[in-house]
Amino acid sequence: MATPNSSQDPLYPLHSALAQGAPSLVYLCGKERFLIDRAIEAIKIAVLDAATKDFNYDQLFAKEAASAQILACAKTLPMMAKRRLVLVRDADELTADELASLTKYIESPSPETCLLFVAEKADLRLRFFNLFKKHGLLLKLDPLSDKQLPGFIEAEARRLQVELERGAAIRLADEIGADLGQLADALERLCCFVSVGQPIRIRDIEEVVVTTRQHSVFELIDAVGAADRSAALTLLAEMQMQREPALKLLALISRHVMKLWQTADLMAHGRPSSGELASALGVMPFVAGKLLDQARKLSLPRVRAMHEAIFHTDRTLKLSKLDDERIMEQLILGLCAT
Repeated sequence: MATPNSSQDPLYPLHSALAQGAPSLVYLCGKERFLIDRAIEAIKIAVLDAATKDFNYDQLFAKEAASAQILACAKTLPMMAKRRLVLVRDADELTADELASLTKYIESPSPETCLLFVAEKADLRLRFFNLFKKHGLLLKLDPLSDKQLPGFIEAEARRLQVELERGAAIRLADEIGADLGQLADALERLCCFVSVGQPIRIRDIEEVVVTTRQHSVFELIDAVGAADRSAALTLLAEMQMQREPALKLLALISRHVMKLWQTADLMAHGRPSSGELASALGVMPFVAGKLLDQARKLSLPRVRAMHEAIFHTDRTLKLSKLDDERIMEQLILGLCAT
């Protein structure tokens, strides 16, 4: 199996270290829970023997465990195994004084123990972390940007030993978004769908992956077209519950309205079939069919007005200090009244 390179796999530094033997010190900090959980699992596999793991694994919570207890566990010898693992969760709850009391151990860690800290944040200015980076592995795992998602998908595909058709990683990222757990799950489902030895194609993604985000936007525009404020606001709230940034939600709506505008414009110059529209816009036929249905209910001037309202909302989100959710609600109310 090919090894993902450092530009695509956020866990590459950890995989590289584990390939040479698990480090005695690891500090994982960040808010990307999927990557942190995967890193913890990889360390467990590398350090613990299946037959003796119950004897050689301690999990502590910094809110409850003092530095003295952490040190005691770290210095305990493994039982019937070569190494043991001590996991300290919520490590950002440790005070500066408690971290300072651990520095002597950090300078000379027990080779029989892998001491693993997990936290959302770390004050890298402290001497503790300067020493940690010198004697161990400190890895920051924050949510990936949109530009990093295709690389993550490609790295996952290599891990699963499956090829991706050109553009498939971008299509999958566009469909699902930044939820790494859902991306990984979708890839596993796609692996079960395609024949052994065959690549995952864009059309496989269209067929297998549930298009919930696209479906939500279609429903939202349907509600806007019917001037149903209550339904439109409810759908907006459901989309916001997915914790997508307001600008990202606006981009989804904007992209849809732009395709709707193109559809209405083509309809003004003829009667394109769903197949012809799909080819012209680069969308799947079933999407083209829905666009045609919506365009028949919305006049071209209204679609233009919707696009203008979205443009102004984009500027407001970027420049105003108002609450993002309120700004998006005002947009939807405005679209319903357009």
